[in-house]
Amino acid sequence: MKAVLFDLDGVIVDSEFANVGAGVRAFLDVGIRLSDKEKKFIIGRHPADYTKILMKKYSFDFKKFVAVRDNYYDELYKKSRLYPFAKQLVSRLKKKGFLLALVTSAPIFMVRRAQKRFGIGGFDVFVTFEDAAKRKPAPDVYLLAAKRLKVKPSECVVIEDSIPGVEAAKNAKMKCIAVTNTNPASKLRKADLIVKRLNDKRIMNFIKPRFGSPKSIFSPLSLRGERKSSRRPRRKNVVC
Repeated sequence: MKAVLFDLDGVIVDSEFANVGAGVRAFLDVGIRLSDKEKKFIIGRHPADYTKILMKKYSFDFKKFVAVRDNYYDELYKKSRLYPFAKQLVSRLKKKGFLLALVTSAPIFMVRRAQKRFGIGGFDVFVTFEDAAKRKPAPDVYLLAAKRLKVKPSECVVIEDSIPGVEAAKNAKMKCIAVTNTNPASKLRKADLIVKRLNDKRIMNFIKPRFGSPKSIFSPLSLRGERKSSRRPRRKNVVC
């Protein structure tokens, strides 16, 4: 394996509750009480995607929904936190020479907010809400990340927490590690490996390449994935 692709909400940052909670409260404000199944459906999906599906069943004022949903989200997001061992795993993979991508349904400004608040770094490329017309469970976002990293899908491992996220990884023909932060293992069976925490020793064993880690060909990147012109000293390959 040459690259590891991380989801953001539910894998690195414990903020999926804000996404779901904001949606549930906003629907109540427009007169709709979601079922438990519908609440779970929101997990891992952007409002633009889950409202498109729910509008087939319910009639509501979309503009009002978006306005109150965003307010609720901002309120709830203040309670978000970094998942244990997330930054340590990113740092360890970076030191081993793996290419790293952050692939999320969140918009760019949310990624910037998370980076500033939690000091999240080390990623070579970013794929966000604005980058693909089709989002998870479609494979587009992960295929785009592989393209930007200049690796094959078969050379990528995805770390996900949601059902649509795992499906997106498998639809992209990539290996997938699922962490049970937001869903039980029984719902994530399509993943190749399921773990409870990101310090599980099986993670490194699973993604360890057969012939040593690849040498990163990237300089630090902006959120749009643009390469800086400054050169970095060459590094020797590190063998796991």
